[in-house]
This record gives sequence, C-alpha cells and structure tokens, in this order.
Amino acid sequence: MGDPDLMRHIALLGASGSGKTWLAQRLARALTGTADTFQISDAPALGTLPGVTVLLMGLDLRQPSPAQSASDQALRQALAHQAQAFQVIYGQGEERLANALQALQVTGQPSQPTDSNMASEPAPAKRKPWVWACEKCSDPVCEHRLLSDLLASR
Repeated sequence: MGDPDLMRHIALLGASGSGKTWLAQRLARALTGTADTFQISDAPALGTLPGVTVLLMGLDLRQPSPAQSASDQALRQALAHQAQAFQVIYGQGEERLANALQALQVTGQPSQPTDSNMASEPAPAKRKPWVWACEKCSDPVCEHRLLSDLLASR
C-alpha cells in the first residue's frame, strides 16, 4: 500500500445517516491510482486525529432528526475542543464526492510532471495582491487614507 510515512490519513466523521460510509467507499475507488497513498477511516476514534485530514459530513438532509443534529453538534464541539482542523463536506451523492475530492485537493495526476503533461499544462497564473482603494474615490494612494492613518496614529 505504499510507504506508511508518505500515506495521507483521512478521517470521515458525521452523524448517523449522513453518508460517511458511502463517501468512504467512493473515495477509496476515486483515489485508487493517484500519486498519493491514502488511508480512509469512517469510524476513527476522536482522540487519534492529529496529523489526519478530517472531513465532517454536513447535515444537508431535508429533515435531520434531533439525534442527527445532536450528534453533529457533539462532533463539532469535540473537534473544537481538540483544536482539530476539519472541512465540512456538503452535497448529495456525486456532488458530495466531488466536494470531498476538492477538499483533499486530489487531481489524480502524478506528483512528478512528465514530458507529455508538461507541454499541455499552462503555467499557473500569478495572483495580484489585494490593494486597498479609497471608498471616496477608488484611488489606492488617496490622500484621504493617508490623512486618516495619520490622525489615527495620534
């Protein structure tokens, strides 16, 4: 199954009936053949999550039961108490699978580019940093901002 030190661990959490078992099965199929090796668990112990990518099933059911809502709330509180980062996954069926793959940022492509896919992929576009613009005139170097900053520093 690959080098255990390079394996990515994924924990799927969710209330009963939220689709975590279905998603675990679909993720296992979808991630087969990717450059990374994954270990997926849909029933992890909450105390063993450090270093694990946690996906929490969102309760986007039509009418979640009070038990499902309580379970979801308890999971969120436990994760917050442990200061464990997690991503909430919403959607039904294939949409949920696509959202989980996006959260994992899985492309299915080899980690080392080959000559064949290097030529066809465009270079990543550089993002411009956000520039503040004056609410009065939209000028990023407006005297209004400079004066406001000067007055605030007094």
